Amino acid sequence: MRIGTVLTGGYVIGYVIEEMFNQFVLELGESLIGVHPTLLTLLDRQSLESASILQVQQLPNINLRGEGVLLGFVDTGIAYMHPAFLYEDGTSKIQYIWDQTILGNFPSDMQFGSVYSKAQIDEALASDNPLSIVPEQDFNGHGTFIASVAGGRENNNYIGAAPDAEIIAVKLKPANQFQRSQTAAPPDNDTIFASDNVMLGIQFILDKADELNRPVAICIGLGSNFGGHAGLSLIEQYISYANTRRGVVVCSAAGNEANARHHTSGTILSSGDIKAIEVVAGENVSTLVVYIWNSPLDSISAAVESPAGQIIHRIPFEANTVFQRSLALERSMVSIGYFLLRDHLILVKITDPTPGIWRIILQGEVIANGEFHAWLPITGIAGPNVEFASPDPDYTVVIPATAVGALVSGAYDSRDNSLYVASSWGPTRVPRLAPDFTAPGVNVGGAVPGGGHGVFTGTSVAASITTGASAILLQWGIVEGHEFFMNSARVRALLIRSCDRHPNIQYPNVQWGYGSINLMNSFRVLSG
Repeated sequence: MRIGTVLTGGYVIGYVIEEMFNQFVLELGESLIGVHPTLLTLLDRQSLESASILQVQQLPNINLRGEGVLLGFVDTGIAYMHPAFLYEDGTSKIQYIWDQTILGNFPSDMQFGSVYSKAQIDEALASDNPLSIVPEQDFNGHGTFIASVAGGRENNNYIGAAPDAEIIAVKLKPANQFQRSQTAAPPDNDTIFASDNVMLGIQFILDKADELNRPVAICIGLGSNFGGHAGLSLIEQYISYANTRRGVVVCSAAGNEANARHHTSGTILSSGDIKAIEVVAGENVSTLVVYIWNSPLDSISAAVESPAGQIIHRIPFEANTVFQRSLALERSMVSIGYFLLRDHLILVKITDPTPGIWRIILQGEVIANGEFHAWLPITGIAGPNVEFASPDPDYTVVIPATAVGALVSGAYDSRDNSLYVASSWGPTRVPRLAPDFTAPGVNVGGAVPGGGHGVFTGTSVAASITTGASAILLQWGIVEGHEFFMNSARVRALLIRSCDRHPNIQYPNVQWGYGSINLMNSFRVLSG
């Protein structure tokens, strides 16, 4: 094994030769699931006024537009030539870009990618061939869009939430084939990313913020359903640690899974009790994966029944073991894995599943709690033709938004003040309330590569507005000297206390959290 990077907080990103991976895991004494990176994908494809951010920008005798604060994005990159990221003199508001996909001047402790400074970006902007100097491009557009919503300069009647904040952007490299092979991730999707590279991106932003001695608000518009949704995975714990630091706020999108039919749950009442989970597989599904999480106080075993009635009989629970069987009359291959982490995980993987209803039959062996939750991979990783027959929209907030301490934003439609239909519902399995609040996230305008503007919908847009609002609060607290020790917990408290609330809805709740953010109200709280 080669240690690549030691992160703050005691976390380590390490690398091992693929052929040696299983042996390394055995020697480490850990479960494969516990040390393998989680795969994450993008959470989307009139708003600032609704969140009262424009009103704060326009306050007399005070300039609250994010000056002196950094905005960090770990995403698909940034179209640095777009006018949304240029000052009036043609120079860039971007302090650094780390492109993980290009081999060049990599960070000294991260050993891959290429870093471009503001001086290099300004040089590129002044040249006839900018890409010859800074070749980074955002081919997807997601990173460019959320960066412009959080911090874009005024351009063609578009303006970001914190237009005077400067930017550090990380362009993630797609997950490799070995990482994808452990899940149902399609091999040709280049918007699937490994959690270790996301963690490295966050660390890069924190390091540069320390060098520049500035507070930073970081936007995470990515998500996954792989994990116990209880704040216990490595990326969740790392984000929790980052959010304890003075001058650091990490904002996460709640996810767009409420209506995806990707979660179900149930309770096994006693030893010997049986509960079935039904999964509907459509045509042309290459791999079906189900993650079933339960308390470590319980031992639960699983059997699998195919649509044709063939049964892989119950295999008793044995920690950190995987059993694989082929079906005699169908082409499907069924794998059942039991993993002991801080929680128990039953991982059912069916290759080339026969179309129809698959039944996963759970039986209690030792039951103290009995509750279980099952998730399918997130939209973008799971195929569109796989869903639970009896889904439950609760507990659909995605990882890493389930991290303790993260600011979690759902999305609503600012035109009619209705909840965005796909905005994920809480709580988490800790349990704790999530989302914390909502922000505009339906048909929001922003920058797209090529110099124009477009409209996106989803909770990552809402998270970017929340990130910009957080930057303004960090400016008021730390840059302006009103609250030197302002951190994530303080920002969350201010945003929660100032939320707008519908008179006919009881708060907090698992759809809206404490309401919809109203930044102007935050300053009324501070002044009152």
